[in-house]
Amino acid sequence: MISLISVAGIWVSTAAMVIVLSAFNGFEGVVEGVYTATDTDLKVELKEGKSFDSTLVAQEAIEAIDGVSHTSFVIEEITLVKHEDRWITCTMKGLDHSFLQQSGFDSLIIEGFLDLGDYGDAPMAVVGYGIKNRLGVTADPRFSDVVSVHGLVRTKDMRKDAQPFNKEMILIGGVCSVNPEFDEKYFIVPLAFASELLEYDTEVTGFEINCMNDADVHEIKEKVMQIIGSDFTVKTSMEQNELMYQVHQSEKGMTFIILSFILVLSSFTLIASLTMLVIDKKNDIKILASMGASLRQIRKVFFLQGLMITFMGALIGLLTGYGICWVQMKFHLLKMEGAIISYYPIETQWEDFLLIMATVGCIGVIATYFPSKYLVRRHFDQAN
Repeated sequence: MISLISVAGIWVSTAAMVIVLSAFNGFEGVVEGVYTATDTDLKVELKEGKSFDSTLVAQEAIEAIDGVSHTSFVIEEITLVKHEDRWITCTMKGLDHSFLQQSGFDSLIIEGFLDLGDYGDAPMAVVGYGIKNRLGVTADPRFSDVVSVHGLVRTKDMRKDAQPFNKEMILIGGVCSVNPEFDEKYFIVPLAFASELLEYDTEVTGFEINCMNDADVHEIKEKVMQIIGSDFTVKTSMEQNELMYQVHQSEKGMTFIILSFILVLSSFTLIASLTMLVIDKKNDIKILASMGASLRQIRKVFFLQGLMITFMGALIGLLTGYGICWVQMKFHLLKMEGAIISYYPIETQWEDFLLIMATVGCIGVIATYFPSKYLVRRHFDQAN
């Protein structure tokens, strides 16, 4: 009975580790998917400074790299936007329409169309849902809301009577919803509009690259770096959101440490089980000793007993944890109200299973070694 209790303790602790870590993986995948939905595979920026001449980047050579799908120069700058009597500050991002369309951005449009005006005479903007609410605009073509964009130009003299801003009018063509941060921040316009507003001529602030689905992004990154030289940085989507990834990994690591500590507490039942087993079998130890069994042979019996309890509980725990995760992934039984998704996300990773098994094994070996060593020695000495 005591041995079964030990098995149950390790079983429950192991299953809990599988479930909690898989839930972390699921939430991490959802958050990363939401916050990287608009991130390009590779982003080129100047190491020092903000803008650079677009002629310094060999766009045709980069597009010729195997695995590169689409590229676009980018102009990104903080601007003032006005609609009627409402003023807001946001980040204007100038892009090529074809690049935006090929990025799958059309699936994020909730009102209007993904149209930057490339097919008409007037330029159009795609704004985040938060900006739409703050400005009080709509992308409904029946109303044709127009806003004024005010961009600070570096070439203007900052005199008392001078106007440091350029002003351009633009139609609202579409409204997108990505995540709260994006929706409150970005105001997407045609690249030519941004260049004219800020008088950038051939200057840009970045160069973005999308890769094919089966392409090796890191290999393409190395080739791009060889083409553009050492004055630029090239970041993958993960590197563009490095802080977010670090936070997720830190949270998962701390959770694993806490669960491991709970597993250590559960291992005390294993120590108690072996202690009771040695006391219960002290007569058998005397018999084995009288028959010529060595201390090492007798100790090995109890050590293997402890390992059997440990790995039996671990194996059942892994199967139980995976079974619960599979049911949630398949049938979405646990629901969430008012969240991005309607159910608790779960994602199992084989690396977690190996880590859990290794942790349980190490704790089990330590919890088994010391009782089998010292308690068996004491009763062995008494038998002799």
